[in-house]
Amino acid sequence: MGLAKTDVQNAQSVGQTDGNIITTTIDKVINWGRKNSLWPMPFGTACCAIEMMATLASKFDLSRFGSEAIRFSPRQSDLLIVSGRISIKMMPVLKRIYDQMPDPKWVISMGACASCGGVFDTYTLIQGVDQFIPVDVYIPGCPPRPEDLIDAVLQVQQKIASGASPKGVEHLLET
Repeated sequence: MGLAKTDVQNAQSVGQTDGNIITTTIDKVINWGRKNSLWPMPFGTACCAIEMMATLASKFDLSRFGSEAIRFSPRQSDLLIVSGRISIKMMPVLKRIYDQMPDPKWVISMGACASCGGVFDTYTLIQGVDQFIPVDVYIPGCPPRPEDLIDAVLQVQQKIASGASPKGVEHLLET
């Protein structure tokens, strides 16, 4: 089975190609694998969750980007997608889910409510999940379109490919 043209172009950006030999570093190979096999954990609480489901359907097909393996167990996920309103009582649950995910892990805050509280500026709702967990990519909108979620996943993939550490891993870098 031969390499596709895009695989060869990606290999050339990773290292040198000479016929059937590719030279690269272990870090670049690991980041390539992580980038192309993100396992999202959805945390949808409101209307943004409907748009997240639409992204997984056949019209938009998030699986084209290697993220079709939705996991509902945080221990099997490396991408947390927070969408919708997060109440003060729900925040400890979200924090615990985030803490149970293995490192490295990335977070997408989907929609105005998850990013900044949206139009619900009340004492019962969190005004941005980034006050409690680190967020790598923000998606604006109320609710954002499925294309916006696909763009956010691509942004996370670009971060991974560039070797940038996800936010919130400072404790790992210090040891």
